[in-house]
Amino acid sequence: MKRHFTVFWISPLQGQVKRLHLRWQMLLLGVFVLFLGIGLGIGGVLWYQARMKHELFATRAKIEEMRKSLLVLEAEKREQEAQLKRLTKEAENVLTELNNLRELEQKVREIMEKNLQSQLKRLGVTLTLSTTEVQTCIPLHRFLGSLFVLPPEGEGGPELAAFLPLPPQIVPMFPSPHDLTTKALEDTLIWLRGEILLRRKAFEEIIDLAAKRDRILEVVPSRWPTWGRVSSNYGWRRDPFTGRRAWHTGVDIAAPVGRSVVAAAEGRVVFTGWNGNYGKCVIIRHDFGFETVYGHLSRISVNVGDWVKKAQKIGEVGNTGRSTGPHLHYEVRRYGKVVNPWPHLP
Repeated sequence: MKRHFTVFWISPLQGQVKRLHLRWQMLLLGVFVLFLGIGLGIGGVLWYQARMKHELFATRAKIEEMRKSLLVLEAEKREQEAQLKRLTKEAENVLTELNNLRELEQKVREIMEKNLQSQLKRLGVTLTLSTTEVQTCIPLHRFLGSLFVLPPEGEGGPELAAFLPLPPQIVPMFPSPHDLTTKALEDTLIWLRGEILLRRKAFEEIIDLAAKRDRILEVVPSRWPTWGRVSSNYGWRRDPFTGRRAWHTGVDIAAPVGRSVVAAAEGRVVFTGWNGNYGKCVIIRHDFGFETVYGHLSRISVNVGDWVKKAQKIGEVGNTGRSTGPHLHYEVRRYGKVVNPWPHLP
């Protein structure tokens, strides 16, 4: 006898009783498949939940790592902003110092030029010297006035503190404050490099001017040829031999015989020897049409054609020629005409 499982049911449409014979093996297989499917479904759900949980933990770890990185970046950003502010402050200080340096430079120029021109005027020399201030040539309209603002100095032309805001068409679209600060700092550093080069050139010109000044004072009579008491001035005087009023062409400096006589300026010796009333005499020709005469010497230490430096010994005080006692007759000529030697005696 075969064992099977019979299922009866009545069709609601036809009203007939129907039956289905199922073998126990098939029924058990169906139950097994059903439980297997349920198990696989539950296992799949559990596996998916475990996987999602793992991914959730991994995502949370990534978010935590990103949060830590963000904190580090924010700290670095704050440090960079603080450094930019410090550099900005230092740049402002440098700008102020450069402005003071330009003012000092101009004062030095004016003082040196006035001093030199007054000396040249006193010595009778007319000479134009180029002491024009080196102006800033950097286009300052490129800078951000909101970041580097200094009190305005002077009027007209590009000045050190004349920072103007950028034109609207040059401003980038939606720039960040950090980018603006960095760009302004870079532009300022470029400007500072250019300004430093200009200041260096300006001071080189001042040094050159000082060298010219020293050179001019070397070749123009501007020192005492010997030291002693002035016994007779330049101009009208009573002649020591005749007692009559006579014109004295130089300055007599009373000094003992043998005292050194030096050149009042750099130049070339054009005469040495006996020169009538001058006695033993030396004549030196200098630049700008000057000549100096040294009379009544006891000894001559140079020869015609020698190039002598300022303060170089050329002879010794004596009492030769038309003289009443040991002294030096010092005379200054300009383009062959006798001039007052006092402006050439500091």
